[in-house]
Amino acid sequence: MTTTLDQLQETQQRSHDIAVRDLQWVARPSRRIPLAVAAAHGSILIDADGREVIDLTSGWNVCNVGWNHPKVVEAVKQQATQLPFAPPWCTHDGRPGVAERLSNYLGGGFAALCGSNGSESVEAALKVARRATKRHAVVGFTEAYHGGTLGAMLAGGIRSLHDVDLPKDEWHRHAPIPDMLRAGERNYGDIAREIILQEPHPAAVLLEPIFTNPGVLAGDDHFYKSIAEAASACGALIIIDEIGTGFGRTGSMFGFQQLPIQPDIVVVAKAISSGAVPMAGALMRSELVKFVAGQGFSSTFGWTPLACAAANATLDVIEEEGLAARAGELGEMASRRLSILRDDVGHVADIRQHGLEIGVELVKPDGTPVSLNTILKLSRTLLGRGVFAEPSSYTSTLLIMPPLSIPEAQFLHALDIVVETIAGMDVIE
Repeated sequence: MTTTLDQLQETQQRSHDIAVRDLQWVARPSRRIPLAVAAAHGSILIDADGREVIDLTSGWNVCNVGWNHPKVVEAVKQQATQLPFAPPWCTHDGRPGVAERLSNYLGGGFAALCGSNGSESVEAALKVARRATKRHAVVGFTEAYHGGTLGAMLAGGIRSLHDVDLPKDEWHRHAPIPDMLRAGERNYGDIAREIILQEPHPAAVLLEPIFTNPGVLAGDDHFYKSIAEAASACGALIIIDEIGTGFGRTGSMFGFQQLPIQPDIVVVAKAISSGAVPMAGALMRSELVKFVAGQGFSSTFGWTPLACAAANATLDVIEEEGLAARAGELGEMASRRLSILRDDVGHVADIRQHGLEIGVELVKPDGTPVSLNTILKLSRTLLGRGVFAEPSSYTSTLLIMPPLSIPEAQFLHALDIVVETIAGMDVIE
């Protein structure tokens, strides 16, 4: 059996064997396996054969403070010997402590609905919005991904996820994602406003501040102002999904804090606990707490003592090492380093950068996105050269999202490899 691993340079038997076993025994959504990971530290992933690669994924924006940060590891070790789990209907010191800390990051006046993964917390936010407004409709955005559970899939706008596990219905509608490169005469803000104000009026508008999965796409100020004004006019709540953009990734603690929009609910996950323990939450304005009542809101593994210990240690590192500001500085440096591709390489259409959330979009001569095969080939070539970066298939964009703690010299070295590899591509499909 051949796997993606076998197409890389110097792949050895152990990595191959693990990949084959995974394909045999694990129900996977994809047959593609780029790495068999055995260890990690900082910004380095180590495969089962001991081969090191520079990580430009952070586990899809999970390990913002770096892989296996010593402070996070030590906090988890200590908590594991004391109390790893507590009944969710009881309490423990870690849970209100993290909740208060997150509320302060948001300016105060927020309470946390505790969960263990992003999909669960997106759905919890939608339930609160529906109960608060006594409405059912939700406005999302095309190609936006908010999770793999049924409600999150419907609220998101990925077409291939609709009419499969659950049919589309009249309660979910989607505005076009702000693909500014192909905007033409379209005004995404005006279109979003029109869709939000349609009948039936929505309970909520759900969006990411920066649409990560489709290729690091963001609108202009008019786009976000239009959403805020339309939501206010029709009484819809604004739910901001910060699962991929939160905790310093874009240069501020949360991505929306750089935009002209104020959320009623902020959904967090991924980097909140550095991936050490599953953890997620819906942070809501305090006046919405009364709608969290009865069955349907309890999460057995939501904010366990172990998860809260990982979260507090993670937040300590972000603050102490100034990682949000560092993301902004390194991101600007990367943008300058990558600008040669946009200026001098015909098949690079755009460089999009928000802190250390960066996208390099590749196109064919006619300006349309390159094929998935081309962007996957690029990813394989980079991995063969010791750089791990993953693609977005929607806009044929290479995503560059390293740990915020990545050493500057190491990051610049990886970027040089990215530039050389993309500039040297000779077959664009």
